[in-house]
Amino acid sequence: MKRYIQYYLLTIVSLFGLSSCLDGDPVFEPDGGPAGIVELAFPARTTSTPYAVKTVTLDVVDIQELPVIVNYTGVNGAPSDVQVTLAIDNEAVSIYGNGTTALSAENYELPASATITIPKGEKTATYVIQLKPKTFDVTKSYALGVKIQSASAGTISGNYSTGIYNLPVKSPWQGAYNVHYRWYAGGGFGTVDEEYDETGVQLTTAGPGIVEALYVGYWFSGWTRYTIRTDNTVGVESYSGSVLATTIIESEANWENLTFRVRYSFLSGRYELEETYVRTGD
Repeated sequence: MKRYIQYYLLTIVSLFGLSSCLDGDPVFEPDGGPAGIVELAFPARTTSTPYAVKTVTLDVVDIQELPVIVNYTGVNGAPSDVQVTLAIDNEAVSIYGNGTTALSAENYELPASATITIPKGEKTATYVIQLKPKTFDVTKSYALGVKIQSASAGTISGNYSTGIYNLPVKSPWQGAYNVHYRWYAGGGFGTVDEEYDETGVQLTTAGPGIVEALYVGYWFSGWTRYTIRTDNTVGVESYSGSVLATTIIESEANWENLTFRVRYSFLSGRYELEETYVRTGD
């Protein structure tokens, strides 16, 4: 029994010694206190993502501010004024991927200085980027990479020195609509055309340039997604238990008054439907 106790104690001593070697000496500030970590304020990242990611949904406005918050994690705040220099990192967006496109310089405006100051005793400072959502291509998913380039004190975080802002834009087509439906006779629908109107039909943003309505023609369960293209045409994808292969017969959209009409068939032409959407508000 004594031999096992000695072995157990020896193992504990060895582990403590190994831990000391692996951790290394702590980093200290000139005043003798441990150095704080300088990091971007982002949600916790996982090992499956190369960078921390934050999603900020944008309104369709001329300017929307994107606050980039930098933290200093010392217990007592920054030991002195800490100068932190930031930079845009398009390469990080490429590495992140996920179908995103790095935001072009024409889509945002940076502050006059790339350096912000975390005041002595404080723990945060904010760098404000002016985004221009109205200049975005609504058919693309945009992201903006930001990184800490340097800091005058503290240790720059390994996991949170670079972050990705996902920047989906709320579709201008999102809102409430009056809709006129016309089911054409034939196939599985009936022997005469059927027409009816619904008010207050909601379209919600489902992706870049895509809005979604509940149901298919307000008749079948599921959903219908409309891709409103910049050439004033409309694409349709419907789901009712499974994705319905659709064929567009004709379509038109008006970006000024946010109305569109689309005529399409599905289930190998068994059903043919024409829908006219007129936006009435949010």
